[in-house]
Amino acid sequence: MVGIPVIDTGPMTVDEFYAFTDTRPDEEKWELVGGEPILNAAPSLLHQWIVRNVILALGFRERELNAPWAVPPELGVRVSDKDRPEPDVLVIPSDHRKLDPGERDASAVIVAFEVLSPSTEGRDLRWKRAAYTSLPLLTHYIVIAQDAVEVIVFARDEDFAERRIRSLDKAIELRSLRISLPMAEIYRDTGLTA
Repeated sequence: MVGIPVIDTGPMTVDEFYAFTDTRPDEEKWELVGGEPILNAAPSLLHQWIVRNVILALGFRERELNAPWAVPPELGVRVSDKDRPEPDVLVIPSDHRKLDPGERDASAVIVAFEVLSPSTEGRDLRWKRAAYTSLPLLTHYIVIAQDAVEVIVFARDEDFAERRIRSLDKAIELRSLRISLPMAEIYRDTGLTA
């Protein structure tokens, strides 16, 4: 007797999520939110340009300072067994360079950056803010607009209160990394002005 198969409709775990995403094309960017896999829309060129600017700025400073932190590309953050967001840029302690080369996510995150997209802005400002700020090592969660010169900084030493920066003449102070990140570098070559 064949019968009706049992379908698991419960939330997906991170391990089940990996089994699922292993069957998907590499260019798709998936996140796990509350046990549900979420496919992110393809980013715009402006979004990717801002991400590139942040990665380059942090990477140069990492090398100049021989910093005790690193900026690995395309790692997710294991927040729980049912939640695995993937920030646009993240900073982790440099001792994580010794991770297994097959590692797909980190839990020791110092700074997480998200560039807002119309399809993800609500999740980035609410759910991801709560998820990232729950991480014990996280000192900053930074949200960057792509349609205007505007950055929101949530810093642990300010109880993760919202602080907005809207001028190319200002900088984000990342005391935990011992650097500042000028707004002009974040928005370099984007055509956006204050």
